[in-house]
Amino acid sequence: MMPKFYIFVAFVLFATYSFAQDVHFTQYEMTPTHVNPANTGGFYGSYRIGGIYRDQSLSATGGGNQFRTPHLYIDATFPYGLRKKDWIGFGLNGLQDKSGTIDLGRTLFQASAAYHFALGKASRSDIALGIQWGSVNFGIGSKDKAKFYDQLKNSGTSNDLAKLQDKTNYQDYTVGLAYTSKMTSKNHIVRVGLNASHVNKPTVSVVQAGAGTGGSSTKLPMLLTANAGVEYHYTEKLDIIPMLWFRSLDKPSEAILQCMGSYLFNIEKQIRLNGGLGYRFGDAIQFMVGANVGKIKAQLGYDFVTSGKSAAESPLGGVELAVSYIGVVNKKPNPKPKVFCPRF
Repeated sequence: MMPKFYIFVAFVLFATYSFAQDVHFTQYEMTPTHVNPANTGGFYGSYRIGGIYRDQSLSATGGGNQFRTPHLYIDATFPYGLRKKDWIGFGLNGLQDKSGTIDLGRTLFQASAAYHFALGKASRSDIALGIQWGSVNFGIGSKDKAKFYDQLKNSGTSNDLAKLQDKTNYQDYTVGLAYTSKMTSKNHIVRVGLNASHVNKPTVSVVQAGAGTGGSSTKLPMLLTANAGVEYHYTEKLDIIPMLWFRSLDKPSEAILQCMGSYLFNIEKQIRLNGGLGYRFGDAIQFMVGANVGKIKAQLGYDFVTSGKSAAESPLGGVELAVSYIGVVNKKPNPKPKVFCPRF
């Protein structure tokens, strides 16, 4: 029975290592503060609220919602800095990622902050330095659904079940760098980012101490994420937005190439229609469609799985729904009163 428990522990540790790669979102641009803390406060407005829900449980036979990821964030800008044109951003970020029958996954709640250095006399460019920190709960949500070798031979509860702990908690830190610039007289926008997650390399385990496993914890390696994109104003109504994402965790890595188009459908109501394609190299073709209505942006994303292993796990791919809103707080004027004395 014990060797079978070792096999289960090895599987859990492999899953733990895999979770360190972070969530495979189709629409990374709709998760700005999660993908890079330097994006905190990196928008035109006073505050931003957004979220995304990913369901990767679709299959030809159903299968429920065993692979789902809700994510919510909020951040705001503040006009304070070492220099007059600099500003800072603060934000909160929450995410839950669960998979499988036993609900193996994590729940995180993190805070982020970024300082934006304005560049040039006209402040057409800026460099942002960001940090994110917080607590992560990792564990098994439904360990009673775990099946061991002795349960396959005999009915009842396995003795190995008691050796699993429901959850473990660890602190996680991320640092990031982002560059944004308006190019030429048409104000084409260039964005480049780089960040490192798990810089403190936290240790994670879902097996209780003293369970006789001979050491069953794993240290999360550093996750590096790089991105680049251009918002190219092709005409007065049409924008072309190519984007590249690269993520690396030790040897495992992924590269995503996307291209979006945004068409100004109604200038008075500020309606833009968005759509595009993407490719996660060696894994999936991506489809995105959505719209901007005023300060609200909503978008659907879909992964059509092409790799053999992933296609077997989720034949119909993953679906995402993302929404964001940017608000503006206008300061009320507070003029100093003037007293006019009539002349006689």
